Amino acid sequence: MRTFEVHDAAVPEVRQRDEGLRLEGVTVRYGSTTALSGIDLSAPSGEVLAVLGPSGGGKSTLLRTVAGLEGSSRGSVRFGGQDLSGVPVHRRGFGMVFQDGQLFGHRDVAGNVEFGLRMRSVGRRERRREVARLLELVGLAGYQRRKVGELSGGQAQRVALARALAARPRLLLLDEPLSGLDRMLRERLAVDLAELLSDSATTAVVVTHDLDEAFTLADRVAVLSEGRVLQEERPRRLWTRPADEEVAGFLGCTTFLRGRIEDGIASCPLGSVPCPGEHAGEVLLGLRATGVRAHRSGTERNRGARGEVVRRSHRHDHVRLTVAVPELAGVDRLEAVVADTEVPEPGEEVALEIDPAGTALLGR
Repeated sequence: MRTFEVHDAAVPEVRQRDEGLRLEGVTVRYGSTTALSGIDLSAPSGEVLAVLGPSGGGKSTLLRTVAGLEGSSRGSVRFGGQDLSGVPVHRRGFGMVFQDGQLFGHRDVAGNVEFGLRMRSVGRRERRREVARLLELVGLAGYQRRKVGELSGGQAQRVALARALAARPRLLLLDEPLSGLDRMLRERLAVDLAELLSDSATTAVVVTHDLDEAFTLADRVAVLSEGRVLQEERPRRLWTRPADEEVAGFLGCTTFLRGRIEDGIASCPLGSVPCPGEHAGEVLLGLRATGVRAHRSGTERNRGARGEVVRRSHRHDHVRLTVAVPELAGVDRLEAVVADTEVPEPGEEVALEIDPAGTALLGR
């Protein structure tokens, strides 16, 4: 992974009044193409902001603009209250870990981590202590003499993070840091990285297309699509109250049903969802596949609508169904899950009911 570090002395006065990152009205254009449009975002000191969105949505451009690798056509990037316009990359005090970067192949693990320490003119004895501390922090205690070529993908990612943290960056920028790893390792490293950022009180911005990664790492999540921020919220609020169908769709909602809220209960043709504190009136519900439970007709759980199984697919912990639902207005088919102890055959009728855990209320 490629990283940018800066000597501590470059920005001492800003460190004293660190207010975090703030983007105001940032627009980036390439000729007639607008890559970012009026971006307003912030990452308070010590917090992690995840920028979530599809490929080509502007995530990497946003990160490069914050780093100073891209210029903005309009708006400002501020850190610690300082406008960074005209401040070069090496004077910003930021660390950046790229998805497609590399470790220094001619150096061992300690040599890679030491790079940031040498930039800070840290003495040899202190470098050894700090390398040991950082490697322990990323779960690689005792790896100092390992060659880069001997590392697994996950270990290399950890070394790259240690190298970036060695420079003590005011802000750590992470571009799809776990995307090249298999799913099991990605999930484990996301938890480790979240703990690492919390323990080191590092302010960070991470861009990713992976929902689980964003929600594991972030204090706040911003959804970015076609160069626009569609919504920014705390993870739980974003998950349960997406702004509109576009955001909800990216967050896994595949079916949308009209309903009504009365006395803190949202009701729709598939059942009801508790929503205490929400005002009465019409509402649009977004249902993920896990938000609809299917049961074989004839069982005791026959509430809600009925449908016919079109196809099924087995997942590691459940079976997912595509169900034709002619009796639901405006919906031809929907996704549902069923326990692997009562899997219906294609063509079989099933009863459907809503599961609040997989349901979102839009525009609330």
